[in-house]
Amino acid sequence: MVRVLRSEETLTENHYRQGQVQAEQTSHEWLWITTLDPKTFPAPQVRRLGHDRWILENNGWNDLTQHWALKHGFLHACRHRPQTISDAGDRQPVANRGLAAVTLILLLAFTLCSAFVYCHSKLVRLHRYSSLEVAAQLRRSLSKLPPNIRAPA
Repeated sequence: MVRVLRSEETLTENHYRQGQVQAEQTSHEWLWITTLDPKTFPAPQVRRLGHDRWILENNGWNDLTQHWALKHGFLHACRHRPQTISDAGDRQPVANRGLAAVTLILLLAFTLCSAFVYCHSKLVRLHRYSSLEVAAQLRRSLSKLPPNIRAPA
């Protein structure tokens, strides 16, 4: 059984306009299509689950494309592959078997970094740093040369 739920929502957000905070309202209409049982998942819960999923997808893909170069990796792998000559004499790109592996490694790195930042980092919990600031601090600490350690003479 498929259910279609429609919700009309008014969202109020504060924006700065000419140095002043102004509340602005926007109206949104959402259609949620689900196969979840109506007794177990009433309409308000389906709406909340839908919004939660939407936020996860937007934030995840936005982070991956803006800060993890996922888009560039795809474009680079697709456009710049080595070519081979087929039996007919045509040039064709070689099979791209590494793209899936690179993408999975990138997703794993993103997941581990996100889990560290949101579940373990004291910078986020105590000082409310953003994940981008934590990443910038990690990058700065990795770019420093390690101290010169020598064995006693």
